Amino acid sequence: MQTAKMNVRTKKHGKVVSSTAIVPALEQDEPKITSPEEREAIAETATEQIPAASEPNEKRSQADPKVQLLDLNQIVNSVYNPRKDMRQESLQELADSIRQVGVLQPICVRPMDDGFEIVYGERRYWAAALAGLKNIPALVREMTDAEAEDAAITENLQREDVTPREEAAAYKRALDSGRHSVESLVGKFGKSETYIRARLKLNELIDALAEQLDKEEISVGVATEIAKYPADIQQMVYDEHFAEGCYASWKNTRIKEVARRLYEQYMTKLEMYCFDKSECVSCQHNTANQVLFKDECTGGCAGCQNRECMMRKNHEYLMQKALKIQQNDPRTILATVGKAPNAVLETLEQEGYHVEELNYYLNHYDKAPEAPEKPSSDNFETVEEYTSAMEEFEAELVAFTEETQQLEFDVSEGRMRKYAIIGHLDVEVRYEEVEPEEVETVSEDGERKTFVTVVPNSPKEDLLWKDYRNRQICYERITADMKKFFSTAKVSNKPLLKEEQQMFYYAVMNRVGAMRLKQCGFKPKEESCMTDQEQFAAAGRITAKQQAALMRTFLLDFFRTTAPDYNCTAEQLDTQLMCRFADLNFEKESRAVQQQYLETYEKRKARLQEQLDALDAQTEAAAQEASMQETFEPDDLPEAEPTEVPDTDAPQPAEEPLTIPADPEIEPEVERSDIGIAA
Repeated sequence: MQTAKMNVRTKKHGKVVSSTAIVPALEQDEPKITSPEEREAIAETATEQIPAASEPNEKRSQADPKVQLLDLNQIVNSVYNPRKDMRQESLQELADSIRQVGVLQPICVRPMDDGFEIVYGERRYWAAALAGLKNIPALVREMTDAEAEDAAITENLQREDVTPREEAAAYKRALDSGRHSVESLVGKFGKSETYIRARLKLNELIDALAEQLDKEEISVGVATEIAKYPADIQQMVYDEHFAEGCYASWKNTRIKEVARRLYEQYMTKLEMYCFDKSECVSCQHNTANQVLFKDECTGGCAGCQNRECMMRKNHEYLMQKALKIQQNDPRTILATVGKAPNAVLETLEQEGYHVEELNYYLNHYDKAPEAPEKPSSDNFETVEEYTSAMEEFEAELVAFTEETQQLEFDVSEGRMRKYAIIGHLDVEVRYEEVEPEEVETVSEDGERKTFVTVVPNSPKEDLLWKDYRNRQICYERITADMKKFFSTAKVSNKPLLKEEQQMFYYAVMNRVGAMRLKQCGFKPKEESCMTDQEQFAAAGRITAKQQAALMRTFLLDFFRTTAPDYNCTAEQLDTQLMCRFADLNFEKESRAVQQQYLETYEKRKARLQEQLDALDAQTEAAAQEASMQETFEPDDLPEAEPTEVPDTDAPQPAEEPLTIPADPEIEPEVERSDIGIAA
């Protein structure tokens, strides 16, 4: 018996690869014929029209193709069939019907090498194999690849059981072939443009929603509405309204209501943005120009589906407006309250502009005075009313002018800061009052403290300070990166150049301090300390004695700063090296210091050991006493004697002054040589 196996055609036509899985294709079920007379008549007709399958291809009449009875093993399935969802139950039903009445409608094939390729009718082919047939009636036609693909799409889309996503994939394949447009598909299949565009959108559904559509958990109308939006919004809609256990499910919501909610909550409205939208009027991404959004755009509120283009225009608008405000008034400070798009901030930073991050919300900062509106005579019935309104307007105009002039003066004096605050959609000019700063000062003798009011910097002074600070920041970052590089860089072991030696001795001299430099034989010319220039000049003509002294001084300072201050022991390397260096260079002082503290340590260690031994003895005694002690009642306790009340009238002994005794175990500082251990 013939088994149903899916044959997948390789790149070389006519070759067949067998697979054990039955891959469904969507075909309309064959009509059942129960009348024996009808069955017999159809069989006779088929017999008359079916020539021998072994007849050579070149002898077949392609102008008037006829039905032939073909061997199933000579037929391979087509890669052009748009219908992929073949249900096993439906396929089995068709196979049962074929066992009873045979294949009533021939499939269509085209010659391929030594066999035939299915153009349409693949579902009948697999059902015939399941029914155990060896042959199947087929209409043989010579077709190109393009003709075969178009025929497969057309024949399958005209059936009633094709799923929405299979239909969408078929339309997309027709468009991708380049032989069709939406308009040609409208004429070919008799569907409206809105219908075909809606089906095409189903190809853009995310997997989670596509699966729900295939399982009929959501309707094709709802799926079409969601498919109008980008994948990130689809995912958001799914998570919030269609996922299992979501908070606010839309699964049972009417299609029009879903469309309205989607448009209101997720569509980017063009009216929200301030950039020039003249190009958007005729743009294909404007929902007002799309048949899919004709219901949503009836109120004139159009949206933009090209978010990338819209964001680019918005970012350009924000930057251009902010820079224009600053160019018109250089006192203006570019700022944000955290609402500016990151792309705008990054672009401004790359171009050298600094955007200050403000500490408060936008409403914390003041707006500029608002000019009064001049009244129109057309709005008044009498001359008196108009005259009164004009007098009021002129008074408001005077107040506005004075307030504006005062504001400009305060900005120039630095008492007010003017900001161009960049938001998400627009740039606003706001002002902030700068409070004078009170600085505490102390007199030279250190006895008097006064507070001095420091007036704010003018805008020019602020700019000069920012330039200075920017230079500092520049070198701070250079230094940080250099230090990071130095931490892993490998140095050469070749002999030092003279300038490198000079740098080393300069670093040593700079680190050891003025007092140490004097001990090493370096003396300033005029002032009490050598200047940097004097130190660098001396580093270039250093003597052998100065070199040895500097190196030892540097090592002394090195151990002083690097030897650990806490948790250090004799096993600590830096501690060992420090003691050894002291023994080599300052033996007398080193032995005295070490012996002094070692003796102290040994004494303290002995005392601690005595305490430990006593504690152990006390614990042991308490344990023995507890085991031998008898219980007794509280009445057996002796009565406490009354506390004696002191006589406040009696003379009290004089209090002795509080003194802090010196530590007898630490000896006073001893004299040191010229290059000794620092006190």
